[in-house]
Order: sequence, then C-alpha cells, then structure tokens
Amino acid sequence: MSRSSLALYIHWPFCKIKCPYCDFNSYKRENINQSHWVEGYLRSIDFWYSKLGKKKIGSVFFGGGTPSLLRPDFVSKLLEKIDSAWGIDSGCEITIEANPNSICSSKFKEFRTVGLNRVSVGVQALNNQDLKNLGRDHDREQAFEAIDIVKKWFDNYNLDFIYGRQFQSTSDWEDELSQIISLGSSHLSLYQLTIEENTNFYKLYRKDLLKGIPGQEIASEMFDITYQLCKESSFKQYETSNFAKKGFKCKHNLSYWNYNDYIGIGPGAHGRVTLSGKKHSTEEDRNPDIWLRKKESLKSVSPKISLINKRVFFEEKLIMN
Repeated sequence: MSRSSLALYIHWPFCKIKCPYCDFNSYKRENINQSHWVEGYLRSIDFWYSKLGKKKIGSVFFGGGTPSLLRPDFVSKLLEKIDSAWGIDSGCEITIEANPNSICSSKFKEFRTVGLNRVSVGVQALNNQDLKNLGRDHDREQAFEAIDIVKKWFDNYNLDFIYGRQFQSTSDWEDELSQIISLGSSHLSLYQLTIEENTNFYKLYRKDLLKGIPGQEIASEMFDITYQLCKESSFKQYETSNFAKKGFKCKHNLSYWNYNDYIGIGPGAHGRVTLSGKKHSTEEDRNPDIWLRKKESLKSVSPKISLINKRVFFEEKLIMN
C-alpha cells in the first residue's frame, strides 16, 4: 500500500452472541434495521470525503462484531459509495470478518460478487469442549464446513485461533496448530488468551472461578511452538500474533503499522488522518444507539477529531513501526 493511499475500517457492532473473553465494542442484538445502519455509514463516508477530498482506497476492512451478518446488497452499496467518493485501487484488499455460523455458500458467493476479496474467519478452537468454554456458538464440524465454503469462493482468507485456553497443554496446542496449518490458509492470526477487564472471563477470574488458565511459562512455550511450526510451514511472523505466507500479509494491518492514514467509521471506531499537513486522531461515539441517532440527525455531530502534537506523533510512529 502506498503512503498516499487511505485505509478504511467499518465497524459493525452486533453479534448473535457475546463471547465471555471479548472486550471489543460489540453487542448481542436481534432484529437490527440494517438499512438504517447503512445510511449512517453512507453519511460518514460523505463527511470524510468532505474533509479529505480525493484519495485512493488501498484497503477496506469490515470488522466487528460480526459484519458478515450484513446483507450482501448493503455491503455492495457501501463499496459503491466508497468507490464513487475516492476510487478503489485495483489491488485494494477488501476484508470481512465472519464467524462460522454466519457463513453459508450462497451468501459468500454474493459477497465475492459484490467485491469482497478476503475473509477473516473467527474459529478460535478445534476442540468442542474448548469452544463451549469460550462461549462460541459453533462446533468443530461446523468450523470445518464454514472454512470449506470460504475456500470455495475466496483464495485469500485468514483463520483466527486462540491458544493458552483453559486446561490446554503445550502438546495439545502443538497438535491443534498442526491441524490448523493443514487447513491450507495463507494467513493465520494466533492469539494468546488474555483476561481483559469488562469481560465475563475477568469477572470469573477475579472470583477465582476461571480454572485452568496456563501460567506464563507454559504460555511462553506455546508462543515458541507457534513461531516454530509456522516457520517450518513457510509462514512469516510479521506481527506478534499474525503469520502470513509470501504475498498474503494483511494490507489493512500494514497500513496501521506503517502509520499511514486510516479512517474508522462506526461505533467506537478510531482513525488517524492528515488534515492541513498535520496528523489528527479521530474517535466515534462508542454507544451504537447514540452513534446511529447522531448520524440520522439533520445536525449530525462529526467524530471527535484531535490534533496530535509532535511528541505524541513521533512516539506513535516509533511504536507502530
């Protein structure tokens, strides 16, 4: 991605379930009026176009939440708007996150048709008991079925997994990671389970009710196993938790690490944009109802935009690079 191109993140905050380890700005909710939300996103795109003018979009990332719950025609509408406003590069990477139970062949065929070219599947485990402990709403077989569907329509896809799970041994993880690698993905996101505040896992942990979390020594061994097995299978570790084969690094992630400009649209989304030659941070309202209400208002309130002073600018650039 060139330094003049722009990355765009669109946050869909809703899920069918709320996982007990998840501290993302996501909410379990049914019966969402997707057309209202798409209109809110369209207004956000108009706002940022008025601020930034013509740019080339190098990557688009639909994150969440579970953005694959969106209807393909609504995704198409957003991509058409982005293209008409800025122009989408021919090599633009357009990713959508998905959970196995939101994946079906007909829908993902449509996603491919409307322009998506990368999928990130949140599998998290290949062990049914661990999936249950993690609060997931799919089992091992459903995960395999979902991956097969994604592989049918997409050459570029990522698989998300968590290690350091309850009662998991290093040999358990080594065996499971070998299975994961055999699934054929060219990009893997492999995260150590962390107990974050404002999660159900944290509440259980504080009460000493979350048993079997591996200690730091075992977790370190799992990290070493992860690095070694991935290296042996031609994966390059280009971030702490991300591994890619040649040509499959996530372009959207790289825009963050290269400290390029990126826009965050949707509840709680953050961004970094250059305005009048100076870097600014941007932040949207976290509460989805407030966010949408403001977008629907005739006097829509813009995101919080703050000038980044020189010291913070150099600190952020150093840390990200």
